[in-house]
Amino acid sequence: MALLPACDTLIVNGYVITMDGHRNVFTDGYVAMTDGEITAVGRMDELGHCAGETIDAGGAVVMPGMVNGHNHLVQNMFRGYNDQRWPVLDIPAAVRSLIAELFSISAVMDEERSYAIVRLHALEMLKAGYVATHDEHFTNVRKDSVDGSWRALAESGMRGFLCRCIVNSDKVPEAGHENVEVGLQEVERLRKFGSDRIRVAASFVNYSFLEDPEDMRIIHEAADALGVGFGVDMTDNSRGAGLAARGHDGGQVFYYARYGLLDRPLYAGKAVNVLPEEFDLLADADARCALVPMLRFFDGAGLPLHRFLERGMLPGLGTDAPLVTDCQDPFEVMRMTILAQNIAVKNELSSGGEKPAAAYWATAERVLEMATLGGASALFMEDVTGSLEPGKAADCIIVDIAGAEFAHAPQRRIGALVWAGRAAQVRDVFVGGERLIADGRSTRWDEETVTTEAAAAMAAMAREAGLHSKMPARSPGESFRDWHYS
Repeated sequence: MALLPACDTLIVNGYVITMDGHRNVFTDGYVAMTDGEITAVGRMDELGHCAGETIDAGGAVVMPGMVNGHNHLVQNMFRGYNDQRWPVLDIPAAVRSLIAELFSISAVMDEERSYAIVRLHALEMLKAGYVATHDEHFTNVRKDSVDGSWRALAESGMRGFLCRCIVNSDKVPEAGHENVEVGLQEVERLRKFGSDRIRVAASFVNYSFLEDPEDMRIIHEAADALGVGFGVDMTDNSRGAGLAARGHDGGQVFYYARYGLLDRPLYAGKAVNVLPEEFDLLADADARCALVPMLRFFDGAGLPLHRFLERGMLPGLGTDAPLVTDCQDPFEVMRMTILAQNIAVKNELSSGGEKPAAAYWATAERVLEMATLGGASALFMEDVTGSLEPGKAADCIIVDIAGAEFAHAPQRRIGALVWAGRAAQVRDVFVGGERLIADGRSTRWDEETVTTEAAAAMAAMAREAGLHSKMPARSPGESFRDWHYS
């Protein structure tokens, strides 16, 4: 009798969403993994493998791990900030306020403290089903804070597209300024974090964070020379006013093109307030965008997802850190994407626009594509992760669908996964074949230690930066918003 092909790990009896080129879904399927890669995916009645370890999914969803396409790792320090600053009616004013507080914290955030808080953030992301993340690190009052942050991410086992930003305009306090030469020296130093899972990149947030626009060109060209990635957060909260003050008559994408930033593919961040005529330029440049739906509820703009889809672009999805939303749940992000596009379309219709064609609407299938393949593409990882196909990295998650919210007819299972799914239902997470989350618990870290050390670091930084006086009073013996604490 011929021996069956062997693999390291075999997941069986799963509802397997592959995200392959044909978007195959095996309603009773398996995934085989060997040496950190996927070796086979298919129907259970075609299974022809044996394994060193077999995991019975028991009908749970098995799908590619999700990718957080826009994030700021150290901003985990600011969880709960929205309740403190609400309502947000003036986005530029809100940004100025948070920048001041971010940099006050940055002054007391050393390597060990950033390590502690980012370890907690990475743990949360993994348990939510993320296998990769972006980072936009621009609070560099202390140069070593980024070291702790990226060390924690590397130890987590996640993949990362990690941007070290250079900022020097009046948007940030003087203590956070650095000239381009010094910033690029730091990028070169940080290349030590590069690995098969982590790519280091040079960045500058957006045009308004650099005093001299020629610095944009210098950073872009230096990134190429250093062999690192390049990214820019394409957000123009001024809606063109900042560009007009610089003598530019047009949108931000054209402005970046003037300085040569679109001559090769780049990470293009959130792409907020892009003009209708600029989407073609993004598509032609193969710009990699990751949308943040939560913020588009802040400003009421919504997400013009159809503008991307019409041009064959599949953006990723991001959370933009706990400072923006305490909910780092990728399922919630997918739901918000659907609703945010609806807002954008209603805004366009009220201004005389036309309803997008059916193919360009956010659906359950589409946002699942964005959360996986779209995010992988945004972070230049599409050849490695984002789908379950032979030859790709064994990055997958198992999502429990045994609860009452999934007791639908089978044809509604994908819809229920998006509309009713939540991070707590993620049971197992594999990155490169390693089971980083098993039955909901970390296999690399003691979760209680991670939580305790992060809480201590956060408390110490808030105290030393003087933030306690700005936080809501909810301690015993105090009152806040007519609620009384004892």
